[in-house]
Amino acid sequence: MDFIQETGKFMGELQWLMRIEGALAAHFIQADGSSRPGTDWAVGLQNGDATYKVFVRAYLSDDITPQAKADQEYQAKTVMGYLNDLIMQGWQPDQPRDLVVVIQNPTGTSTPPKKSKWRLW
Repeated sequence: MDFIQETGKFMGELQWLMRIEGALAAHFIQADGSSRPGTDWAVGLQNGDATYKVFVRAYLSDDITPQAKADQEYQAKTVMGYLNDLIMQGWQPDQPRDLVVVIQNPTGTSTPPKKSKWRLW
């Protein structure tokens, strides 16, 4: 995967660059003992000469559409957008933090209602 994104630029600060370096889809044990599918995304970050690698665990929302579930580019961009938001709030990649995001459906997308298995004759 080779998705690259540039974050916003502050006056007098270097611009952050980020790219997806890999992803691992798996089932992850939750606090209640259950297992939930998700993806660990490895993201490379660069600001000037400083480089970092962080891991973001992404879960898909329960109502995710089949299209969004299959769209790895959308998921990768959502993960990078999440990191961009954190950076804009002042977070630095060398600060320890659990990086977890739940990916929702794209804006303007709705889940179609489930069809009943019953049929009237």
